[in-house]
Amino acid sequence: MTTVVSRSGVDSPYAWRLAIVSMLCVALGGGGIYLPVIGLKEIAADFGDQRAVPSFAYMIGFFGMGVGGVFMGWLADRTSPRVPLLIAGISIGLGGWVASSGSELALYVGYTVLLGFFGNAGTFTPAMNNVQGWFDRGRNTAIAIVSVGPAVAGTVWPQIYRALLPDIGWRQTLTIYGLVAGALLLLGALYVRPAPILRGAGGRRRREEKVDLPLPSSVIMVLLSAASFCCCAAMALPFVHMVAYCGDLGYPAARGAEAVSLVLISALIATFVMARLADRIGPLPVSLLCSVIQIGSLVGFMIARDITSIYALSLLHGIPFIAIVQGYALNLRFLYGPTIAGWRLGVVMLFAMAGMAVGGWLGGAIFDATLSYRLAFQAALAFNLLNLMLLGALYIAQRRRVVSLP
Repeated sequence: MTTVVSRSGVDSPYAWRLAIVSMLCVALGGGGIYLPVIGLKEIAADFGDQRAVPSFAYMIGFFGMGVGGVFMGWLADRTSPRVPLLIAGISIGLGGWVASSGSELALYVGYTVLLGFFGNAGTFTPAMNNVQGWFDRGRNTAIAIVSVGPAVAGTVWPQIYRALLPDIGWRQTLTIYGLVAGALLLLGALYVRPAPILRGAGGRRRREEKVDLPLPSSVIMVLLSAASFCCCAAMALPFVHMVAYCGDLGYPAARGAEAVSLVLISALIATFVMARLADRIGPLPVSLLCSVIQIGSLVGFMIARDITSIYALSLLHGIPFIAIVQGYALNLRFLYGPTIAGWRLGVVMLFAMAGMAVGGWLGGAIFDATLSYRLAFQAALAFNLLNLMLLGALYIAQRRRVVSLP
């Protein structure tokens, strides 16, 4: 009787509404990380015109989110996915104020601890794990809905920042973000309930079931973690520096912000297309396809100089921007089954966020050293080629296992 009741909400209208609410919470939690992208030059101007300062804030914000994602995934498993959201709402409200309060140290602490570890981390990983447990059918589409949260954040918040920055500056803009996003996250948390598939008798979290894997579990986790780091490092470098790069080519900041928006609009559409494609051919081939597409966009950025080409490459770069990260959640679920432990996705996302962090920082560091982004784009391409090799190794192991089955 308990089992029937506990699964009664699976594939229900509430489950789909929850996917949308979870996506909005992810979009709210991830908004702060885009300010160093849009306001890179404004923030750098306050700290001796060093672009490495906002790039470093971006880097440690993602690193904090990645480490916090492991903790928040663990916490959600043992309590409820509502708890990390409540923590995130309070932390983001405080984080916007702390990060904008004055010194370089305050900027770093605000982004690492409050906006990252306790803030953004409380949204993505717990929401993704929870929503998967609300679906038997349409799971890939539901995951896609949650996955586009960062793209929604990157589409909406940069336009808000672009409107506010000239009038009130980056500090007040960041404070406003924290107050608005924090309050809305607290409201969103009230709607969230734990997934029935992941809960057993008495509402306790079910233990992860043992499954037959193509490689030892530790090897799979290493491959997916390393692949996620490499793809996100390659992904972040042109994205974080898009506005500054366009400015260096002689285009106004508005053109760079438009290119960033094109990346994210493309990502919104491509995420759902790739989710449907994963239903047909499997998540790992889709991840490989996304990696190849990103190689194409990075090669293009190395030679593009006119704004039309940059717009076109931004659309191409957006295809794998969310879909390849979504693929790690789909691959983990495909390999480990419905009772997969929440910490696994948290660990892979830790390396993904570390990749986003390193890629964003590396672009600023290389530019400061060479006064050019050319070597930075070459470094991004090297990361992406390694990603393709790691995913290829897992694909070969999976194919050999299928062939060996009777």
